[in-house]
Amino acid sequence: MTDKYITTAELSELLKIKKNTIERWRTNRESPFKWIKIGGRVLYNTQDVVDYLNKNMQQGVKND
Repeated sequence: MTDKYITTAELSELLKIKKNTIERWRTNRESPFKWIKIGGRVLYNTQDVVDYLNKNMQQGVKND
């Protein structure tokens, strides 16, 4: 298995949002990211996060 995983704190830092927001998303089942809980630790697959971000990337409007 070659998948890489990050913690909630690392995801929070990556997205520049509060850790509590990500935890609330999980609690309310609103998380846009798949997660797995192993030994009390919540982990996110980095490729799933990258795929989600790429899928939701918006193109800026060019003003001349």
